[in-house]
Amino acid sequence: MKPAPFVHHSPESVEAAVAVLAEVGHDGKVLAGGQSLIPMLNMRLASPAHLVDINRVTGLDRVEVSDDWVRVGALVRHATLERREDAYAALPLLRQALLNVAHPAIRNRGTTVGSIAHADAAGEMPTVLALCDGVVEVAGPAGRREVPWGEFFLGPLETSLDESELCVAVRFHRFPAGTRTTFVESARRHGDYALAGVGVTLGVDGAGAVTGAKVGFVSVTDVPAVLDVSEALAGVDVADRAGFGRRLDDVAERVREFVEPESDIHASAEYRRMLVTELTRRALTQTATDSAPDKMRISSTPLSPRGPWESQRAGGPTGSPSNGSVGGTSEGPTEVTVHVNGREQSASVEPRRLLSDFLRHDLRLTGTHVGCEHGVCGACTVLVDGQPMRSCLMFAVSAQGHEVTTVEGLCHAPDAREREDGTRMNSVQQAFTECHGLQCGFCTPGFLTTISAFLDENPKPTEEEAREAISGNLCRCTGYQNIVKSVLRASELRSEREGEGNGDEQAETGEQQSAQPHTESVGTEGSPA
Repeated sequence: MKPAPFVHHSPESVEAAVAVLAEVGHDGKVLAGGQSLIPMLNMRLASPAHLVDINRVTGLDRVEVSDDWVRVGALVRHATLERREDAYAALPLLRQALLNVAHPAIRNRGTTVGSIAHADAAGEMPTVLALCDGVVEVAGPAGRREVPWGEFFLGPLETSLDESELCVAVRFHRFPAGTRTTFVESARRHGDYALAGVGVTLGVDGAGAVTGAKVGFVSVTDVPAVLDVSEALAGVDVADRAGFGRRLDDVAERVREFVEPESDIHASAEYRRMLVTELTRRALTQTATDSAPDKMRISSTPLSPRGPWESQRAGGPTGSPSNGSVGGTSEGPTEVTVHVNGREQSASVEPRRLLSDFLRHDLRLTGTHVGCEHGVCGACTVLVDGQPMRSCLMFAVSAQGHEVTTVEGLCHAPDAREREDGTRMNSVQQAFTECHGLQCGFCTPGFLTTISAFLDENPKPTEEEAREAISGNLCRCTGYQNIVKSVLRASELRSEREGEGNGDEQAETGEQQSAQPHTESVGTEGSPA
């Protein structure tokens, strides 16, 4: 299915966005990252008449760290916050939780504030806001106000926001010195919605005695909730493993009584209750015995806009389009201009046109495959400003002015080489052919783009890191072993080609010609809506 028709609004200020929301009322929805909203639109679980796209609003993409807070604007992507070292130093819990949010392609587009405003108790960031005693900053027709987290969440997917109000930021309160944190969850596949999860805070004084402890829950309560278990653990020495373990029996009983899980197709309520109790034990034990920062791997390289290899452009997935887009309202077909594989291409499309359909049907770049259309399978993954994103969870109008690289564009990567048959392949494509990383080929384009970007950030991955990198993509033929081999072989090929330059002069000339910007207008007559 596809989203129902809607009017697309692209305001350029908070005031303009609030004005539109006030005008359209309950018929309006706010679009920031859209990684939760667009699947609902694709499945027709939501059909707003108006979509207020705030991605052009300036000033909402900032992370600010003070002595008291970490403030996150409404357009800060999960991946950006994940990589902010100052935010991590101030609140390690942020990164600990973000590493459990879906998969990298989702985190590259999804926003932390949007996740909180979505108010899903199965989400990690609402739980973090609750544990940090956070505040939501809201703008509305009457001005700005601040809403404590406990007054913000009213029920499943329900908040105290008025239909004319916009979340502009959230503030996470920093913990007192000596506070340790851990975030753990259990899911059938890492990155999927958790069957159950917990975040814990443990205050420890200079002598090693517990001064306070709290537990926040994922997927086992109707709304984000925090249980204070300080009384059960107060005064115990964290170095006393046996004594601390005995105190956890009391904590476990309190957790069992506190949570209210529901049964569904994935797990029974009783199983979730048992699971969250055990996760609480493990999280508190880990927190008590480990005072070092979390050991989960994370690239120290900050996210920065990277266009395709033929050119570098300003702008990026976290900010406003660099050109080719104007603010306003689109009620019907509108001209969309996107830089795809180094070429400026245009087509007249409806606002509800998904980027995946724009690429396949309007630009005839059929290498991008469409599977689930709710961001799970990864077959439609493309690079937007160099970062993997699900093209089925992004509208073509949102891609205006950005650089999009599809599987067809990988042959122009710096590590691409011409083969005997005259075709060009980058290292990942070559590795897939050598290691039989493709079988039916349906999932292959998403793997190729995902792995190419992964190797840009981690040129020499371990096998474990390679498995983690592809965990967000599904292979229906279950060819994962050979795909992992392909990742490692691609790393070797890249290393071998580092000193080779850019190939022969003819190849270089061909690349330069392909990089020359030009515009192609593609008709939409006969294309499916």
